[in-house]
Amino acid sequence: MRNLPTLAAAAVVVLILGFYMCTFQVRFTEVAIKKTFGEKSDDTIQDAGLYFKWPWPIQSVVKFDTRIRVLEDRTEETITADSKNVIVTTATFWTIEDPYLFHKRFEREEDGEKQLRNAIRSQKKAVIGQYDFSNFVSTNPENRKLREVEHEMLEPVRDVWREQYGVDVKYFGITKLTLPESVTKAIFDSMKKNEENKAKNYEAEGNAQAAQIVAAARAAEMRIMSVAQRKADEIRNEGQKKISEIYAQFEEYPELRIFLDKLGAFRESLQDDTTLILDKNDPPIDLFKLDGAAVGASNHDELTVIDAVSRK
Repeated sequence: MRNLPTLAAAAVVVLILGFYMCTFQVRFTEVAIKKTFGEKSDDTIQDAGLYFKWPWPIQSVVKFDTRIRVLEDRTEETITADSKNVIVTTATFWTIEDPYLFHKRFEREEDGEKQLRNAIRSQKKAVIGQYDFSNFVSTNPENRKLREVEHEMLEPVRDVWREQYGVDVKYFGITKLTLPESVTKAIFDSMKKNEENKAKNYEAEGNAQAAQIVAAARAAEMRIMSVAQRKADEIRNEGQKKISEIYAQFEEYPELRIFLDKLGAFRESLQDDTTLILDKNDPPIDLFKLDGAAVGASNHDELTVIDAVSRK
């Protein structure tokens, strides 16, 4: 009777240990596969809950996480079709769609992930090697083909891994595109040279257009001046004709014509600031002779000084 508590405690321990060895729990984010004497069962357990099994070594349980995983490949240089080096990093979102098929191929999830990484790496190099550098980096949107590259990388991997490994690739995309430092410098130098050449071409085109505009302006100027000169000649001829008509009328009054000619000659001689010293008896100064009533003391002067200021 004194060993009864010990025996009861031992029985409880045995029961707990037996319960632990004969049961397993499946979470809502997991699926489980029972293995009987090491043989995998294609009857997967996908519902969360508590399940019974025979204790090891009769039966064992393998669990897989059903949540979507993110696989980012290693950063490494890849050569394009035109022998340019690029560094392309991709991300793959995948999940185990068929746990039984996946477990037949891989004993551990890590093994499957490693082989998937290698498959993506090989496919990435093969696809990038078919495209030129301008298909990845270009100022022209029509040259960039990143979506096509992603599609060609994804489709073969998705189909093969779904059929042969029970893996569903949900999404695949290029997350980073960089260039080696030496390539970056060479590319920027080339881009700078191209832009400088474009600037020179624009400058040459601008100079050519400017020369065309100047030539057209000069031609227009010559046409306008020619028309203006022709018009001026017509006006001058018309004026000379009028003058001839007026002079014809002056023939009837010769004294008036001579008087007006003297005034005209006097006006012409005073175009600028002028000081004239002339004999008052010489034309046209004789117009300023005083009559006998106003001769005074100046009758005996033989010279007259005229300081004329003419402003145009």
